[in-house]
Amino acid sequence: MRHILIVGINKVSIKYVCDAIRSVGFEPILSVDPSGFHGTAKSIFEGVTCIPGFSDADALSSYLKTHAELAGRIHSITTFFDELFPVVSAIAEEFGFNAPPAVFAKLSSKEFVGRLVPEHVPAESCVSLADATLDIPWLTPGVGNDVVLKPSVGSGAVATMLLTIAADTDPAEVIRSAILQSGIDHPENITWIVQAHCVGDLVSMEGFAQNGQVTFLGVSKRDRVGFTEVANRFPANGVIASSVRSKMETAVRDLIKRSEFDNGFFHCEFIATPATAYLIDANMGRLGGASIVEQIALAYDLAPATVLQQVALLPLGLLEGTLHYSPVEQCRQTLSYWYCLDHEAVVQDWEIPPLASIHTPIANVGSLIVPIGTSDYAWIGMLTGYADVVVDEIAQVRVLTDRGPRSPVFQ
Repeated sequence: MRHILIVGINKVSIKYVCDAIRSVGFEPILSVDPSGFHGTAKSIFEGVTCIPGFSDADALSSYLKTHAELAGRIHSITTFFDELFPVVSAIAEEFGFNAPPAVFAKLSSKEFVGRLVPEHVPAESCVSLADATLDIPWLTPGVGNDVVLKPSVGSGAVATMLLTIAADTDPAEVIRSAILQSGIDHPENITWIVQAHCVGDLVSMEGFAQNGQVTFLGVSKRDRVGFTEVANRFPANGVIASSVRSKMETAVRDLIKRSEFDNGFFHCEFIATPATAYLIDANMGRLGGASIVEQIALAYDLAPATVLQQVALLPLGLLEGTLHYSPVEQCRQTLSYWYCLDHEAVVQDWEIPPLASIHTPIANVGSLIVPIGTSDYAWIGMLTGYADVVVDEIAQVRVLTDRGPRSPVFQ
C-alpha cells in the first residue's frame, strides 16, 4: 500500500481527506495532533497513522530519519496550507518523495507573487529588520498613510496589522516598532510586506488549473470583523461587477501563466472596489481554507471527499481523469458562519441540536480563545449549509465557556 503524507490540514477538510485518499488506492499519513480535536471528531483517526504536527523542515526530517520504516512507506507528500509548501518541497527533495511542483513553494511568498504580477497588487514594499534602511517610496509625503503590514509567508491574518503613519512621523520607525511588537517568534528573521491599505470588499476567486487550462468555480464573498473572517458566501459572483470579476480572472490567469502553475487549485484573495480589484494574497496550490470545501461541494452537488480528492491528487500527478463542474449559474447559494466570541474565554464544549447544516468545532476544548477581531485564531466553530437554512440554524448553537453559555458572534 502506497502512502501520502499530509503535513497541514484544517479541521473541516480532515473530516473528508481519508475517504478522498483511500478511494484511489492510497493510504493517508496525517501530520496532526488528534488531541486538538473535539471528542465527536476523533473517530476520524481510527485506523489512520498519525505523526506529530510539523511546520519545520528540519524537525520533520529528523523525525523521518528516526522512523525509517514509516518513511519507506511514503510515496508522496503534500499539504493543504500554502505556507507549508516550502517544508513539503524540502522534505520531498531530501527523501525522494513525489510532491507538488517546486513553484508551489515559491508562490507561498507574497514577495514572489508581487514581483510576478506587479500590475495586479496594491503598491507594496518588502522590508526586513536587517535592512539598513526601510525605504517605502510610494508613500504620499506630507499626509497620513494607511498601510497593512504582514509577514511575506503566512496565513490566517497572523501578525497582520493596519498601521496609520502620521504625516509628521518617520515611516521606518513606525514599521520597525510594529514588527518588534508583532508577537510572533523571531520577527527579525523574516521578510515583511508593507502594502497600501485598500478599502473594499474581501472576495476570493476559487478554482483550479489542470494541464494549464483554468477553471473558475466562483467568487467567495467574506465578511470580516477587524482581522477575523466571520462569514463566507459562495458562489457570490453577483456581488461584484462583471468588469471587476473579469479583472480578477485576468490577474489569476497572468499569475498562472507567468509562474507556469499548470496543475493545482487556487484561492486568490482580492479587495474589490466598484471599479477594480487588487490581489492581496494568492494562496496558490490549495483550496480555500475553513469551510470552503463543504461550500463548493454543496453548491455543485458533489461529495466533499470528491472535491478534496481532486485538490490533493491533481498537483501530485495522481489524478485520473477530469472532474466536471456544472455552470456556476446553476449552483445553489451556500453560507458559512465562522463564528467567534466577543470576549476572551476558555471553550469547554458545545450544545448542538440535530441540524440540517454542517457544524464543525474549531477551538480546542480547554483552550483560551482570543476575541473576535484579532485574527482567524478567534474562530470557535463553523456552521455551513445552504444560505437560507444556516441563517435560521445559527441561533440554535450554544458555546459552553468558563464564563457560561454563549451564543455565536459573527458580526
